Amino acid sequence: MTLVELLVAMLIGLFLIITVVSVYVSTATSSRVGVLSAQMNEDAALAIELLQEQVRLSAYSSQNSAGVRNFSGIPLRGCDGGFTAATDSGAFELLVCNNGNGPDALAVRYEATRLNSQEATTASLPANCTSNGIAAADLGSGVPISLADNRFYIANDGTNAGAPTLYCRGSNGAGGFSDAAALIPNIEDLQIRYVITRLPVVGDVMPHQVTAHVDATHAALGNTLVNWSRVAAVHICLAARSAQPMPLGDNQAGDVGRYIDCTDTEQNPTDRFLRRSYRTTVFLRNSRPAVPGVFQLNGVTPANPYQHVTDAN
Repeated sequence: MTLVELLVAMLIGLFLIITVVSVYVSTATSSRVGVLSAQMNEDAALAIELLQEQVRLSAYSSQNSAGVRNFSGIPLRGCDGGFTAATDSGAFELLVCNNGNGPDALAVRYEATRLNSQEATTASLPANCTSNGIAAADLGSGVPISLADNRFYIANDGTNAGAPTLYCRGSNGAGGFSDAAALIPNIEDLQIRYVITRLPVVGDVMPHQVTAHVDATHAALGNTLVNWSRVAAVHICLAARSAQPMPLGDNQAGDVGRYIDCTDTEQNPTDRFLRRSYRTTVFLRNSRPAVPGVFQLNGVTPANPYQHVTDAN
């Protein structure tokens, strides 16, 4: 081979190597982006489904032999900016809000059974959101029930490189709460708005006409527990991010991170994490059926099937 032929062969070989490497890098980048994006969507879908399930269960209750609900309290309560650390594991009626600009928190209550909740591993009891059993107690109807009181919020998980995570803390039914458990990672924000009706009037049928969508700090709700009986549905928005920074490829960091947050504001973070917001609206069907049922006669006095949601106890 002449020197010219050798140089030509080396040049062709070098060109082929560069082409193969370029194709490999491009394919690997696209694959990495696809994997991280799919994982983010899966995390968000799991978080949305979990919160939807809990809100749908809110206010669920069986009845005693006299037809009285075994649980007749307010089914849920939320806080803008989360619950304070001093009250987040305390009594439902004593919850206090941070009222900050951070992620919201939500407390959900319902009668837990082994049909609507998983069974605790240590006892034949329905479990709370952290898989711990809920001891049964009589709430005044004469029938002991396991009352679920699950509190959901966002915090950084120190065991997972500080990743923002959806947490839950659940009542054990014996006056205490289980330790908080990290449920779903890479959930950065949780913003909740409440679909409310006009204020209920004792003795009247519960109103069903929606009057507003409000935050937890709105005067229509505020810290007055009975006002939470006005909530007919809950609008949930959460923001999820990818588990790892995205490879940029030919993109700019601001383009990769651009998304619309839960306040409908465009954000342009440059940390290379992919982010998206996800939304859903859930109706409280256990406390507000879509169509009012026929009143049952109790002697000569019609019983109001919605009266229980005006009870602040």
